[in-house]
Amino acid sequence: MSEAPLLSIIVPTYNERENLPVLVDRIDKALGGKYSYEIIVVDDNSPDKTWEVALELARKGYPIVLVKRPGKLGLGTAVLDGVRKARGKYIVVMDADLQHPPEVLPKLLEAALSTGADIVVASRYTKGGGVEGWSTIRKIISKGATLIAKLLLPQARLTTDPMSGFFLFKREIISGVELNPLGYKILLEILVKAKYNKVVDIPYTFNRRLRGESKLGAGEMWRYIKHVLRLSEYRPIKFAIVGASGVLVNEGVLYLALNSGVNPMVSGLIAIEASILSNFTLNDLWTFRSRRTGSFLWRMLKYHLSVALGAIIMYATYAGLISLLGFNPYLAMLVGIILGFIANYLFSETIVWR
Repeated sequence: MSEAPLLSIIVPTYNERENLPVLVDRIDKALGGKYSYEIIVVDDNSPDKTWEVALELARKGYPIVLVKRPGKLGLGTAVLDGVRKARGKYIVVMDADLQHPPEVLPKLLEAALSTGADIVVASRYTKGGGVEGWSTIRKIISKGATLIAKLLLPQARLTTDPMSGFFLFKREIISGVELNPLGYKILLEILVKAKYNKVVDIPYTFNRRLRGESKLGAGEMWRYIKHVLRLSEYRPIKFAIVGASGVLVNEGVLYLALNSGVNPMVSGLIAIEASILSNFTLNDLWTFRSRRTGSFLWRMLKYHLSVALGAIIMYATYAGLISLLGFNPYLAMLVGIILGFIANYLFSETIVWR
């Protein structure tokens, strides 16, 4: 193992004693003789002594490097510890539970070599991909998590499966990059922070788990939410805070206009425009500061266009509640603001500050 292999395969393990020999044998059959590789087993001091199995397999001649950690420290950090040991030009991350078929490994590597891709994602959601044995609840959770990532992280839209735990990347794209994953979805961390040009998807079928227990639990899902918010630089929270300040501007201007004798319908338009200008300025200076492109006036124009639907919803609600149901103008405007908020955020995220 003195010569650096082409491929380093990082396999985090915890109680995978029964799965590991099968996995290693299938990897060897898929890659052996065609591509040089190493398997970096990162074990969190498994109670079933998975690490002992890794050492035994290494003694049998398999190119295994063992990283034994003192306890269960998390999947994200396990991958990072594996990356530090990796010597290959390309790195693959995959699970030990056989739900990621080792037979897909050559396809990942060949896609990188043939297309020049920096990241190749084994996708369940591109044409030809799929999952086996998932309950309806599991499918909803996965689709929901994917939607959250794509809404909040523009880089997640570069692949059909940003939640994939099975992917390849060039080692050089994370050189000098500080990765600090919170939870088990390190692909998102790499998509957001790494220095790359091209992402390619290849289809695969996520298999049923044959042995052991799933690592996915409520704790991991909560860490995922926190991770996505952190990677998004907390833009949704900032946007909500700016929106709350816009409510004060809106209602304050509406009060001044109404008490100055301005027609209620015109007052509503003035109040909405005042809040749009206020929200744009604060979002530009704070919420989306790191993603500003073009001139201030160009961003302001795009913002007005992007919030047009929200403004229409807001004004239609305001006018309808006043004229048709006799609502108090201030309450009617508040209802309109709430209904327009979601549309405004989505358009701001995807159009103005992409």
